Amino acid sequence: MSQIKRLGMGLGALIGGEPDPVPVAAAPAESTSTMEINTIRPNPYQPRSEFDPKEIESLAASLKKDGLLQPVVVRPAGAGFYQLVAGERRWRAAKLAGLARVPVVIREVEDKKMLELALVENVQRRDLNPMEKARAFKQLMTLNSLTQEQVADALGMARPTVANFLRLLELPAEVQDAVTRNAITMGHARALLAVAQRGTLMTILKRIIEEDLSVRAVEQIVTARTTPAPKPSKKVEPWIQEFEQKLMDKLGVRVHITPDAIVVPYDSKEQLTQVLKRLNVI
Repeated sequence: MSQIKRLGMGLGALIGGEPDPVPVAAAPAESTSTMEINTIRPNPYQPRSEFDPKEIESLAASLKKDGLLQPVVVRPAGAGFYQLVAGERRWRAAKLAGLARVPVVIREVEDKKMLELALVENVQRRDLNPMEKARAFKQLMTLNSLTQEQVADALGMARPTVANFLRLLELPAEVQDAVTRNAITMGHARALLAVAQRGTLMTILKRIIEEDLSVRAVEQIVTARTTPAPKPSKKVEPWIQEFEQKLMDKLGVRVHITPDAIVVPYDSKEQLTQVLKRLNVI
């Protein structure tokens, strides 16, 4: 469990060579070297599937001027190649900037740790969209046989937060895609979880996008669609209505006559006392 707990301490605590951005010359004891960028391959367990082109271009422009100051972390992949463990955004920007070599820290990392490290890096930097987080949490649980609570502890989150992300995976692919594209928010998606009928769900999804509905508006629509209609009240016989009215006139309170009882509701002791007096009980 101690190994799991270390995830919450930050990326540097896990890999030892990924401190806050500093020049390579100021790097700590972890051995840093440079490597040809074309020998580095992406992380096969990278939870992030969407990389903002504008963000990469902006970073690439900075790298052209100052170079890559913070090393990426890689592991040996055989045949003279390496796989990224952490730092894919920087690696992509470095390639776009035309850098031939980049600073690296080489680490021996097992497959099951690859996702953990990439997930911690992205979560700490808020780089993942809700669906990417949901899939990464699920994959992390599967690969390492973790519970929701263990994942939450590892990432410094509350367990209900992790559970809310995982529930998004129950939604149809169309809704998940809308969340990924930022066409709807996680709040919209969570509201849609209450809709059981696929046709109804798709109709509401279309309205959210076309009408730019707020989460509150969607919740109201879902409630209206999913709340059972009240059962129609049984027809009251005219003679029962007549007796109810006579009793109400005599007692001064509302009276209901059912098939097996006469119901006389009251709001206070004083009102009950008044009813009993009119019935000559007291």
